[in-house]
Amino acid sequence: MNQTEEKREEFHITSEAAALWYLRKLANLEAETRRVKCQAERLVASLNSEAESLKRVYQGELEHWAREELAKKGNRRKTLHTLQGTLRFRHVPARLSIEENGNALQYATESLPAFVITRQELDRATYLDEAKRRLEETGELMEGIERVPERETFTVSFASLEEN
Repeated sequence: MNQTEEKREEFHITSEAAALWYLRKLANLEAETRRVKCQAERLVASLNSEAESLKRVYQGELEHWAREELAKKGNRRKTLHTLQGTLRFRHVPARLSIEENGNALQYATESLPAFVITRQELDRATYLDEAKRRLEETGELMEGIERVPERETFTVSFASLEEN
């Protein structure tokens, strides 16, 4: 067996140096993930900004051109297919829309209370406090409560870039 055919020795964490190597690798990967996500967010924001700018400048012209193209074809269709995209005109009937939810809610609360929906939500912290009190005093386990046994967890965390 020559050197290239020799089996590599498997890596195992059996020393502080090995543990530190592993943690360093994980920390670097986590930091690289954050950097890539940040870069991607900035790139997407830049692309969206450029698209909005182009729309402000050219959307009206494109709509006008599409109308003319459809007119040349006898206005039988409301859709124009191109290699880069499909342009569609659709009739949208008039409708009412709630523009300011807060104002509408206030008006409905005062003038049309039957139109206001009240949602029920459990106050989890207070319910747990009461469950602990009853369990201690009477041994009763309230509905919807379960006992979670004590346990030990193991996590790995890294200082964020902002902390350094």
